[in-house]
Amino acid sequence: MTHDAVRLTIDGPVATLTLTRPDRLNALDLAAMHRLADRLREASALPGVRGIVLTGEGRAFCAGADVSPTAAATGGTDGRAIVAAANEVVLAVVRADVPVIAAVNGPCVGVGVSFAIAGDAVIAADSAWFQLPFVKIGLTPDGGATHLLPATIGRARASRMALFAERVPAATALSWGLVYDAVPPAELLPAAQALAAGTAGSSREALRRTKRNLRRAQADELEAAMRREHDDQGELLDGPDYAEGLTALREKRPPVYPE
Repeated sequence: MTHDAVRLTIDGPVATLTLTRPDRLNALDLAAMHRLADRLREASALPGVRGIVLTGEGRAFCAGADVSPTAAATGGTDGRAIVAAANEVVLAVVRADVPVIAAVNGPCVGVGVSFAIAGDAVIAADSAWFQLPFVKIGLTPDGGATHLLPATIGRARASRMALFAERVPAATALSWGLVYDAVPPAELLPAAQALAAGTAGSSREALRRTKRNLRRAQADELEAAMRREHDDQGELLDGPDYAEGLTALREKRPPVYPE
């Protein structure tokens, strides 16, 4: 990491966290995921903050985990460690004392989907889209997606994303209830920050307890799903299908899996 992968800015009651790896479409390696979790906890602990906005720099929100050769060369692609770090990010979002709003400015892929929907609201640019392509590279969704997604949009629609890797444009995501609103790109960040600022006159303790109560029924299920995902992903990461899927991705060709 030659620079801070996550920029934190404060404007009154709103903390904005921006993923700053636009050259990688904000795909995060291990160090960047740890940094994001740290920044989320830092922003949540600031006394004057009443809302957090999470967004991406450049043309993407987050392309998931960074599996590039560059990341591999710096030791940032340890699969099991990345799954654990992604879970840490999701739990930091869920456990934040104040509402977290994802401002999805472009492609939201892989574990980036979990980062977005773990929040309390998602606002998307009308040009953005969502995709879980894990099965295409021999893996299973992680970051709590196997719980968060059905809980948000129902099993049938979650299956379309997780089993068929369907790309879901913002307009469809809005109709499914995956996002709170879809707006023109120029209006995205102001809209998300205005929503976050709407809690400016609220009690932090009341916000914390309300968020905790809204999530309480799901908390155990989310962590159980994460444990299952971690175990399955660990086995798949060691298997031949992932090796083929990753090689095919890097060579920009269709993977060839056994029958």
